[in-house]
Formats: sequence, structure tokens, C-alpha cells
Amino acid sequence: MKFRLPDEWKNLQATLNYIEEADTPPTRANIAEHLSLSRTTASAIASQLINAGLIEELKTEINGRGRPGIPLRLSSDKWFALGAAFTGNEWRFLFVDLYGRIIREHTEQVDSLTVEDFEKTLLKGLSFMLKKKPGPLLSLIGIGSPGVVDSDKGVIIHADDMGWRQVSLGERIHKAVGMEALIMNRYRASGLAEARFGVGRNVKNLIYIGVGTGICAAFINDGVLLEGANFSAGEIGHILVDPEGPLCGCGKRGCLQALASSPALVEAVREIHALMLKNGKKLPPNPLWDILHAHSLLSGELIGEEANRGNAVAIAAMERIAEILGIVAANLINTMNPQKIIIGGTLGDTGPLLTRLISREAEKRAMKTPLQAVTIEQGLLGARAAALGAACLSLRCKLEVLLRQKQ
Repeated sequence: MKFRLPDEWKNLQATLNYIEEADTPPTRANIAEHLSLSRTTASAIASQLINAGLIEELKTEINGRGRPGIPLRLSSDKWFALGAAFTGNEWRFLFVDLYGRIIREHTEQVDSLTVEDFEKTLLKGLSFMLKKKPGPLLSLIGIGSPGVVDSDKGVIIHADDMGWRQVSLGERIHKAVGMEALIMNRYRASGLAEARFGVGRNVKNLIYIGVGTGICAAFINDGVLLEGANFSAGEIGHILVDPEGPLCGCGKRGCLQALASSPALVEAVREIHALMLKNGKKLPPNPLWDILHAHSLLSGELIGEEANRGNAVAIAAMERIAEILGIVAANLINTMNPQKIIIGGTLGDTGPLLTRLISREAEKRAMKTPLQAVTIEQGLLGARAAALGAACLSLRCKLEVLLRQKQ
């Protein structure tokens, strides 16, 4: 779903953007000067945005030539947006105000990674949230989902780490709650959130890399998220790393995702365990061995947490996947020339170790000139990033959504 702004609304959008991005709240006179509008036009536009509940006047006045000017800012309590994202084994739901400040938060655990439980839990959480809304709600829900998503149609084209194909999520949401949904890959949504509220704030050229059961990136160039011809920009999980490598969920061999995602980290620990047994080595006490011997579920996130605690086996496994991720990061540095690379996702969020290891590997391999311009940092927003980014999808379209609501 793409919103195309009618020509007659473009000055409204430009004014709203200026108010939102200005370092200090501007007056009507500031707007007129900045956008080369007459003061009458700027005042009329401001009044229209005030009437729509998108901006408000501050009580203070700024003295200048002629009458004092009244500063304008986004409304703080007139409209709210709802975002939801699926990460790990849960859906996270957020209400935010027009500033992106979190007002209310809720999570729902998903029983199994089937499409049925995925959708059922989403709809349950949305129903709960809509009963708890803090005030008037923009009639567009932002959703962060696994996989390659056709945002125009609201369809998950495929999520290879889940084994899903052609999931019409937007249609299910509309039928269940009567609201449109704007759906995007969860890690691209996370990239939007980090760019606006996290360590990527005020950075025009950045790459967010989410590492979990899948691997995906958000490319933000000159402040604009690159989506590609059919929404596949950022699918770095399917960069070919080793043509003879393990089979990926996409059906090809040697993809980055097959070699460096959370399942690959689990496999690395299993291989270390098997090699130690084969060589007749005595296994020292280790919580990872306890889980394997009990035939319990070993997750990449648990291994990541152990690695950040100093578990030598977990660190060795993490170094394996970080080497591959670092090679890909170096290639992205050489080709995209970003100012910053942000590492996140359920595995990247377990602690700073993965980011440090990727940075170390990338520094060995990237070209000197683009390497001088980039820093590699762990994401700031953690588990909230994807849901907050999803809410940002609604906030990005607030003018179009609200004016259509009022028509």
C-alpha cells in the first residue's frame, strides 16, 4: 500500500515536515520564509493542520517585527499510532504518539511457528490493543513481519526461515479489525526505528543488519529507505557466500542466512560438541552441554547470551558466524559507503559481542577509504525496534491517513 499525496496537499506535507524536523518550534513567519510561501498561505496551512489535530500552538510568543509569533509543534495528545512486529516467538504491540513516544506496550507469545498461530496471535493482540487505545487512532496499523513483503498488497511473498509462502496478512487484518495495515519486513522496520530514534539518528546514510532466524538489512540512503523494484532491497540473507555450503530455506546452497543466522549458530555449537566427543576430550561443565544432553531446545539467543557472559564454547561458535557476517559487512561498506552499520535482530540484541566481532572482521577486509567513513555499532532499541519501526510506518503517512479519515 503506497500513499500518493495529491498536489493540493504538498504544501501541507512540506509544512508538517518542517515543523516536525525543525530544531526549535517554528512560527508561521518561519514557515513562510522557509517554504517561500506568502504569510497568508502559511497561516492558512497552519490553521488547517491545527484543525486536523496534527499540530498545536505553544503558549509562548516570539517577538520580532510586527506582531509576536506563536511557535508551532506536533500535537502531543491528539492522535496515536499502533504498530506491531513479530520477533523471536512473540508479537509486540505499541501505541505511540506523533513524536514516536511509546504510550502503551503489550506482548503475546506465539505457540508455534505456523501461519495459523502467527495470524491468530496477531489478531488477538490487535483486538486487545484496540480496546485499550489511549485516544484517537490513525486508521493505519504498521506491521513488522518476517520475509519478503509486498507492501502494496499486504502479502508476505515468502519467509524462507519460516517456510511460509503467499500469506495474505493485510487482508486478514482488515477483515478482523476493519483497519488497513501497512506491512514491511521486520528488520527494515527496525532500521527505520534506529534511524529515527536510535543510534542512527541524524545519520543520512546507514545500513541496519538484523540477525535472527533470518538475516535482512535496511538500506537508508540520504535519509530514504530503499525498497527496490519489488520490495526485495536488503535481502542480504541470500547473498551467496559458499556455492558448496548448506542448503538454505530459499532452495539454494551457501546463502549468508544458512551460514550465519541463529540456526547456524546452534549448528556451530553442535559441531563443536560432536568434535570434542569424537576426539575423546572430556567435556568441561557447560550449560550448553546440559541443554544438548537433556535434548532440550537450544536457541541462538541463548548461545548469544552465554557468549556475552564469557562462555568459551559460545564465543567460539559466535566467532564462526561473525567472520562470515564481517565479510559481507566489508562488501557492503565497499559498495554502499555508509556512515554507520547498525547490528540488531534477536541475535544482535543479546549483547555487544557480535557487533564487536563483525567490526573486527570487516576492518580486516574493507577498502581503506570507505572504512574511514563508517562505524559499526549495536542497535540501541533492542526488542522494541521492529514494533516501533512498524508504528513509524503509520506516522510517516499521518497526513494522508488523517485527511482521508476526515473526508
